[in-house]
Amino acid sequence: MKAKKVILLTAILLIMLTARTAEAKSMGEWTSQLSPQGSSFTTLLDGRLEFILMDGWKLSRRNLFEYIITKDINGVEKEIGGIEVLTRDRSSSPSKIFTTLKDSGGSYILIEDKMVEKTRHSQYHIKWIKDKKYYVDVYVMNAGATSYHITLTTELQYFEKVYQQFEDFLNTLDIREFLVDTQMMGYYNNVDKYLVYIPQGWSVDNSKEFANTTFSKPGTGKLYIYKQELDGVSPNTYMWYSNKKIFEGTGGVQLIYRRDIEDNGARLVEYMWRRPGIENYEEDYNYYWEINIIPENQDYLYTFIMKTDKENMDEAFQAYQGILSSFYPIDYNIYVKPRSNDTPEEVHEINIEGNKMHLNIPKDKTLWGIFSEHTPGDYLNSLKEVDKLIGRKLEFVMTYSSFDSDFPENDVKEIYNDGRIMMLTLHPWSYGNTDDILIPKIIEGKYDDYIKRWAEKTKELGEPVFIRFANEMNGDWDQWCAWFYGKDHDLFIEAWRHVYNIFKEAGATNAYFVWNPHDRSYPNFKWNNPHLYYPGDEYVDWIGLTGYNNGTSHPGDQWREFDDIYNDIYYEYSSLYPEKPLMITEFSSNEVGGDKEEWIKRTFEKLAQKYQRIRIAVWFNQMDGKWEYPINSTPAAREAFVNGINNERYNFDAVK
Repeated sequence: MKAKKVILLTAILLIMLTARTAEAKSMGEWTSQLSPQGSSFTTLLDGRLEFILMDGWKLSRRNLFEYIITKDINGVEKEIGGIEVLTRDRSSSPSKIFTTLKDSGGSYILIEDKMVEKTRHSQYHIKWIKDKKYYVDVYVMNAGATSYHITLTTELQYFEKVYQQFEDFLNTLDIREFLVDTQMMGYYNNVDKYLVYIPQGWSVDNSKEFANTTFSKPGTGKLYIYKQELDGVSPNTYMWYSNKKIFEGTGGVQLIYRRDIEDNGARLVEYMWRRPGIENYEEDYNYYWEINIIPENQDYLYTFIMKTDKENMDEAFQAYQGILSSFYPIDYNIYVKPRSNDTPEEVHEINIEGNKMHLNIPKDKTLWGIFSEHTPGDYLNSLKEVDKLIGRKLEFVMTYSSFDSDFPENDVKEIYNDGRIMMLTLHPWSYGNTDDILIPKIIEGKYDDYIKRWAEKTKELGEPVFIRFANEMNGDWDQWCAWFYGKDHDLFIEAWRHVYNIFKEAGATNAYFVWNPHDRSYPNFKWNNPHLYYPGDEYVDWIGLTGYNNGTSHPGDQWREFDDIYNDIYYEYSSLYPEKPLMITEFSSNEVGGDKEEWIKRTFEKLAQKYQRIRIAVWFNQMDGKWEYPINSTPAAREAFVNGINNERYNFDAVK
């Protein structure tokens, strides 16, 4: 691990200057905080001893030489350990502890005593049980002298609660080669396994560390760090495709420079680009630096992206240098409890009131909906044909609109007068114009009048309306994917919030916003992870899931069962957004590549048995190129659909 660090840092320093280190002038005690996935800040004592304070542990000073560690156990603050700062003349031999144990009377059980050799020092570990307590004593020795003595202890009744944390804590113990400025914070990412130091005034957001970690300073800039597993994709392919739209100048983006350097077995590829500024955007960071660190003979790389504005470029670049030069790949081997596939949060009944209509989905029911091929302005007749086809009225209806079309007022009024509720999918583009990137323009307010008309028409209707804005944003087939505007998903978030706020300011409280990525990201790179596009709980009412069984009509297509598509994202999205109801906003099965009849049967069964938090499911009832998605693609498929939808779980009246 040390060799990798040297290779990476040597190469970085050739470009980014030398590391900024300073002598510690006083003992630093830094706040420690674990994220849901297990990463934490690093804590240092006197600038040299490095460790990670585990989840729920608190560190406080007892005196000049001693600290205590406490933890809340069953509602009581318990002292579970201490750290003593020893000098050469105050240190004692680790072997004395055995003499103390024997002379103290009573029985004890020795669990382990061993020497642990670290890269820069040695540790002597002694573990034992005595008087119904579990003890861990650690002597940290540097150049033959004991520098630190650490004791961890717990009552045996709490052993299971703290044992793994004790072991994780021991794995992180280390001594730094250089002193660190006490005004800097350390951060350890336990998912991507690296350590960095954060400049004063900067903060870290590791809430989405499964995708990236974000470092930011208000008014100055943001830095994103990604560890990208290549899975057989070459580094060149990853970098070329990630930046393809930047190279092409899409959306007015300008590539400023590109550098490609190899040194000591590591390769660094650096880019700088800018995009046009956006008026009325408070933190318009439109200058970007990216550096890709490609270790030799590894199937992964690290991508760092810093963004700032022209006025704060010097300060942001200095912070960028500091973080990069402190970057230290290291695996502390901290245990991370895997996300479980236990039953998600309790399912709630859905009750949404309109002026005259009421949408009710009981806890034990799932509402089926439809998108059906139709001529704009004549959707109701198409829906009635589907009703005849399956012998049931589908009360939830989906349709699409783009920014070059008006609010579909005739269709909406007819469908609501017929006792159905709609989800309007609003695509931010002019249909067919792949060069017009609207996300920045939405932020700038250039489409405010258009969006206000939609909001006003929605309010005027007075009934529940679902607004699905800019769905499948993690797909490179959509111009609202960050791929088209410099890989900056913050712009998507800002545009979403802008649209949402216009609706609320217009009084369209009957609009329910559905945030809806695709089940697979294209490209499937971490910078395009769907959750990086999430605008925040206060701006989202429903979470949409979308995934198709494409069959095998095209090269690269794959037949996928319903579970193959939805199992993982169901538990993932339920875990990340436990308070939000889920819906499948569109899905279907192709005929080619498997048995569609059996696929439909199993889907209705699985949806009823396993996916109770999915409250609405919308079938895409239209041919899509070679994909044969309609219900009646064959008589057998239609029969399977009719039988499935008459299941007790789906057979109810939702709109009153």
